[in-house]
Amino acid sequence: MATVNASVSAARAALPQQLVKPNLQGADVQILVSTYTVPVGGIAIGDKISWGLLPFGSRLMPGTRLYFAVGAASSTINLGDAVVPARYLAATSVAAAGSATADAQFANGALFEVSVAQQGLATDQSELFSTVAGAALLAGQVITLVAHYAGQN
Repeated sequence: MATVNASVSAARAALPQQLVKPNLQGADVQILVSTYTVPVGGIAIGDKISWGLLPFGSRLMPGTRLYFAVGAASSTINLGDAVVPARYLAATSVAAAGSATADAQFANGALFEVSVAQQGLATDQSELFSTVAGAALLAGQVITLVAHYAGQN
């Protein structure tokens, strides 16, 4: 039986040996916990929640989740950045209390790392956003992002 090398093993076996990015092996895993409480009057369809910034070269890790209290019927949010609004999580109902795993970036074996980190640019990939859709968010609803990311500290 043959043994084949995946990307990290192939880099280590190459001559000359290739460097592996820290966000693939040996990185520090950091955490970003950000909570938003919907104010009186709610949040309208199309409005965005800014959760925080990922550092340049970092990679959001599996296990990143959005947690939410009971909200308005039909309200949804996603998780992404300015370039791809649903990069990490497609529109997900936040009408009932629960949570959603933000791992869409791993679909089909894909990987993604922040390669443009300049807040305010249309190409910025570092600022995490959720966009409201379906219905306005309910006043008083609490939504928390617990994000794990790998990068060089």
